[in-house]
Amino acid sequence: MPFDALHDWCVGLERYLDPVARLSHWIGHAPDPWQVEAFTTQASEIALRVGRQAGKTSVLAARAVEELHVPDSLTICVAPAERQAKIIAREIGQQLRRTDLVITRSTLTELEMSNGARVVALPSTSDTIRGYPSVSLLIIDECAFLQGENGGEDLISSVLPMLASKQSQVYFSSTPAGKNNYFARLFLDAKPGDGIHRIVVRGTDIPRLAEKVGRMRRTLSATKFRQEIEVEMISDGHAYFDLSIIEQATSTTEVAMCPKL
Repeated sequence: MPFDALHDWCVGLERYLDPVARLSHWIGHAPDPWQVEAFTTQASEIALRVGRQAGKTSVLAARAVEELHVPDSLTICVAPAERQAKIIAREIGQQLRRTDLVITRSTLTELEMSNGARVVALPSTSDTIRGYPSVSLLIIDECAFLQGENGGEDLISSVLPMLASKQSQVYFSSTPAGKNNYFARLFLDAKPGDGIHRIVVRGTDIPRLAEKVGRMRRTLSATKFRQEIEVEMISDGHAYFDLSIIEQATSTTEVAMCPKL
């Protein structure tokens, strides 16, 4: 066997045996530790509270690509808006180019493989996501921004029964949007042994994002930075006044204080 062919064979074997090698190849760079954790977890429910630009879409797409290697599997990706659903579908399509899978059907929101596996990306309305049986992987992106009663709980309760079995996985992923939604309660109501694998990723903890984080710190208000980059769940997520101004205006005395603007 020529050396080049042997090298390619060894690389292929490594990716076959090592999920981290597959993840690295598909996303195009060495993954962060949290991405490895999210990609390899065996938990049935995974909650990802991740800052902007940290690589959330890449790892969710890679998990979908992993599932597409399972014959006849069905992956559903749900997002609040059609535009967001198309973003993750496009990322999945780009990563598939780095695999040996053969796409037999392709649209802006659906991909079908020659092994019968499918991935469907949909906006989060009950009319569009009902009726998909035996879902092996469910990805709910920007979960904190779902519309509907109880902060998206009604929609989530309508899709969870579609999961094929206890081995099926569901990923709840988002940046925070306050405390009054289903996604926030996954963290605020956490109980030991509840079976949910929670991962919190602050942009300030990722060295490769230092330049972007610095720019966001200069651009965003203090409250927005804490929510979007440091993934804090602040008030209702939509406060008009910056939290720092409110804090300055608060006094424990009876004398009114004027905030320093």
